[in-house]
Amino acid sequence: MEAVEFFIRSSLLSVGTETLSRIFEIVLSRNRGITPVCECGRTMENKGRKPKTVITIFGEVTYKRSFYICPWCGKTRFPADEKLGLSGESYSPGVKRIMAYSGSKEPFEQAADDLKLYTGLCLNSKQLERTTKRVGAQVASWMESQGTQSVLRKSCHLPQLEAQEPVNILYVSFDGTGVPIRPQELKGVKGKYKDGKARTKEAKLGCVFTQTSTDEKGRPQRDEASTTYVGGIEKSVDFGYRIYAEAVRRGADTAKEIVVLTDGAKYNKSIVDKHFPDATHIIDLYHAREKLYDIKKILGDGKIKVEVIEEWLDLLNKGDIERLVGTIMSLLPRSGRRKEESKNILKYFEKNAEKMRYEKFHKLGYFVGSGVVEAGCKSLIGKRLKNSGMFWSIEGANAVIALRCCILSGRYEQFFEDIVA
Repeated sequence: MEAVEFFIRSSLLSVGTETLSRIFEIVLSRNRGITPVCECGRTMENKGRKPKTVITIFGEVTYKRSFYICPWCGKTRFPADEKLGLSGESYSPGVKRIMAYSGSKEPFEQAADDLKLYTGLCLNSKQLERTTKRVGAQVASWMESQGTQSVLRKSCHLPQLEAQEPVNILYVSFDGTGVPIRPQELKGVKGKYKDGKARTKEAKLGCVFTQTSTDEKGRPQRDEASTTYVGGIEKSVDFGYRIYAEAVRRGADTAKEIVVLTDGAKYNKSIVDKHFPDATHIIDLYHAREKLYDIKKILGDGKIKVEVIEEWLDLLNKGDIERLVGTIMSLLPRSGRRKEESKNILKYFEKNAEKMRYEKFHKLGYFVGSGVVEAGCKSLIGKRLKNSGMFWSIEGANAVIALRCCILSGRYEQFFEDIVA
């Protein structure tokens, strides 16, 4: 039965290649006799027909097309390739789409094996890698242009290209995770390892999602399929503009409320201050809890009783940061390293007190955890780019990150529709 199934599939694919060859001939015959004009304004000369083989989703298809050259400037053209969208391409648009999708999801060698089994396409890992990176770079440019258009339309008070209903609450959240980078691209970069060398570069990931309701207990409910992602290995200043543009594209200018969720890192605060100054900025509750456990560890796990840490957590949940800081200060030793280290952490709470009024945020029905973007760091970036033995070029990593952001944002179809248009 298996042999019969694969035989029938192979036969159908052969019929597909024959049909596609005939379609190519019909399309190309319509342009015969039309002499193209060069960019320099001169009429080009026909130098005969040359064959070209393209890998399609059915298999290899070969067609002959006219070759033109400009007698004045020497530029060459294959008008048929341009008409078919195959200029400089060895793969059809359908194959590129499948290759980039597969290459963004799993290691290239594994993706090549899977494509052979699932589709019958015989491609090696290098072919898959090159195509994935090329399409990923195109996706990155497209997503950036989409964000830029949204910001420009906002500044000119024009309606957005994607009409949207105003949302109750628009959430913006961002975080970072290290991606293993090739040693030659990290020369001179300081790292956290004992030898002082870096092994990774931080990839910044941002997400935007919406909330229109709460459940019967008043807990916030994220709108289904509302999460979109942007990211890349870049400076925080550049990432700030990237996440801002995505927020604008998603309707930040018409949202009733904007809530930003971060872990309180210094560069995150700078992004919020610059791009979201009127938003409600909330420090991730679970990150704040980790800080309390850090203090517990500094003071000695055995010296802090369970009821004491429970009191700390209760004060944190209530957002009573002033009382929390005072309670911990009363337990610190009179002097020494433990006191100084604990006080440094307490400064974090003091500086971010207004961003930690969790009881107030709960009553307003807001999310208080950045779990969405943290999960994104693990699934979108970590699952594909941080497997054992992987080392990326920054260019390659950014191409794959862009692809994964596009796919997981539900925008992959839109990208190819816009490319065709």
